[in-house]
This record gives sequence, C-alpha cells and structure tokens, in this order.
Amino acid sequence: MMHLAVREDDIPRAESLVVRVGKDYADSAMFAAAHGDSAMTASLLAEARGSASVGEVANAAWQVGDWLDRPDAAEQFARAAAVRPERPGRANMLLALNLIAQGRWTAADSAMVAAERTSPDPWPRLARGLAASLPFLAVPRAELVAIRADVVAAGTDLPTTAASTPRSELLPQVRIYTLGLLDSRLGQPDAALRSAAQLEASQVATDNLPVVRALAAAVRADVALAAHRPADAVGALDAVRGSVPLDLSGASPFGEDYARFLRGEALMALGNDAEAVRWLENGFDGTPDNMAFRAQVSLRLGDIYERMGERQKAIDSYARFTRLWKHCDGRLQQGVQDARAQLARLTGEPRT
Repeated sequence: MMHLAVREDDIPRAESLVVRVGKDYADSAMFAAAHGDSAMTASLLAEARGSASVGEVANAAWQVGDWLDRPDAAEQFARAAAVRPERPGRANMLLALNLIAQGRWTAADSAMVAAERTSPDPWPRLARGLAASLPFLAVPRAELVAIRADVVAAGTDLPTTAASTPRSELLPQVRIYTLGLLDSRLGQPDAALRSAAQLEASQVATDNLPVVRALAAAVRADVALAAHRPADAVGALDAVRGSVPLDLSGASPFGEDYARFLRGEALMALGNDAEAVRWLENGFDGTPDNMAFRAQVSLRLGDIYERMGERQKAIDSYARFTRLWKHCDGRLQQGVQDARAQLARLTGEPRT
C-alpha cells in the first residue's frame, strides 16, 4: 500500500501508512528525498558509509530510484553501497541500473566492469552485454564489439559455492540471447538469427520452454525492427505469452520487458497507437527492468498522447522523460533537447 501511495505521488498518505509498521532506513531516505530534506539525507549518507548495513543502503537506493522515480537522488545511496566491501558486485550492478535509468551509459559501464572484477559470478558480464544492446543507449560500435568479445569469453558456470537456482540453470540460454541482441545491434542479422534458432532448439525444463522461446522471439523481433519490418516483429512476438514461472518472474531478463518494449516500437511503426499505448502504459510497472525502460517509455507515450490530442498527458510524459534523462550522456542529449522543445510548444499553446 505504501509503495502504491508513493507511486501515485501521495507522500502524506505513504507516511501515514508507514507509521503503522515503523519507518526503516530506506523509508527515511525515500521521504527525505521526497521532501528535499538535505540535512536528513546527509545524515543518512553518513550512516551509509558505516553503521547502516549494505542491504539497508541498497534498499534505500532502490526505493528512492524506483518507487519515488528519482534515480538522480538515489545515485548517492547506490554509490555509497558500491564502495562498501560487502557484496560489491551486487552493489555495483545496482549502481549501473540507476545510471542506465538516467541515460548515462559511460558511467554505468564503469560500474558493471567493477562488478565483473569483484564477482566470480558470470551475471555481471551478461548484464553488461544486455544493457549495451539497448538501442536507445546508442552504444558506440567499438564498445559493442569489445563487450561482445567479453561475453563470448564468459563462461556460464557459477562459483562452486553458489547454489543452483532456476535462474542460474538458464545461464547458457541467457548468454546466447545476449550474443543475439549484440549481433543485431552490430548489424549482423544472420548471426543474431542463428542465436534465436539455438534458443528455440535448447533442451531446458518444460516449465522454462516458454521463457526461452520468448527470448528467441525478442531476438527475432529486434532483427525485424532493425530491418524496418515492424509487422514481422509483431509476428515474432506472438511467441511471447507472459508464461514466466513465478521463481523467474522477478529476475532479469526473464520478465519480458524488452519484448514488451519492442512490441510498443513495432506497433507505433505500424501506426497502431491505440494498441501501443496499452502496452506502454501497463507493461512496465514493477517489472525487473522497468527502471531501464522508464524514460524511453515516457518519451514514446508523450509522442502518442500528442498525436491523440491528450495534451496534458503528453506534457506529463515529456516532462518525466526530460527529468529522468537530464544528465544523460552527451551523444544522447539531442533527444532530451527535442523533448524539451515539444514540451515548450505544448505548454505554450492555448488550452482549447
């Protein structure tokens, strides 16, 4: 209930609800950010460097960044967690996700490289490849080539001390999926489609077959969109049915976020705004990778709402995008400037 109140920007209600159960460290950080309480934030950050547990600090970064929709304010907590000696791999990946939410690929990549160096787990390498493949981050080709080589070199064996989980059992398939998307981004569709075929031929547990087929479908849709064939992309995505086992539903990349994003892109390209808006409005709430997609989903919703004549919704969506990506990498700033121009035009128009 408190989460919902925060997401609805009803901070007084959220604070009244938390009184019933007690306010923890992460709640305190979230409300301090919501109220712009710099003194409380400074006090909490001092605790983040020592007395607060790294888990509490990570939770603060998540609640401020995800619940409050303030990745800029959450970054300082994520950085505090990342320099702690406990679980540096996980903390650096949290920092990277925060930076991706702000359109700051260069800084995010540094955090993911740090996670690779401090963890024997193969997940940071794969997550780095998946992040680099996101089309809206426009990662330079030379970096994509180097990251792909790193994924190729990555094994899929967990540390001997790690327990096998449903997520870890699909590591080989996630590696193939990552290579497929990187090949698509590099303009190598044949190689990407070979990865899709490998995924479709994978021998996995019956419950995981729909998950692996959905990953293959996302690769095929990505290739189709890159070739300006949106109808083929929609057709490929018919294999994505939301049939995700509960124990994988909260884990990236199994939550199908990228497939939903691609569907929205394809529907927009086909001029089917009515269906696209349903996917974009409802497909990224509480999903594993929602922070990575939030800004770009807002930008696309702004475009759709404007075409539909939903002026205030368009204003709100463009404003959210420009706020989230205000510090994005320089090569991505043109998109922010364009959205600001749209926003200025809409807010300057007389109401009808």
